[in-house]
Amino acid sequence: MSTLHIFSKTLNNYCANQLENLIQPTDKVLLLGDACFAKKQFRQFSDSLLLLAQDIQVRAITLSDNDTAISYEEFVALTLSTNQSITW
Repeated sequence: MSTLHIFSKTLNNYCANQLENLIQPTDKVLLLGDACFAKKQFRQFSDSLLLLAQDIQVRAITLSDNDTAISYEEFVALTLSTNQSITW
């Protein structure tokens, strides 16, 4: 069972200890909006992060090797392909 975790704010807006226990290795982590600025901090939850392409383009963020930019269409497909999604 995989879960899509969607974050729109930087990590300091969340309780990292709580998230560490809730995000499983098989889960996917998607960063939107200002959360894209904190991708290095979110790396502790997933080796491979997903970032909304439009948000990284607007913020002039460079992707790392393990980062993947996805479109809105891919975002919708991702929500349909996971068992559940949680927006933090």
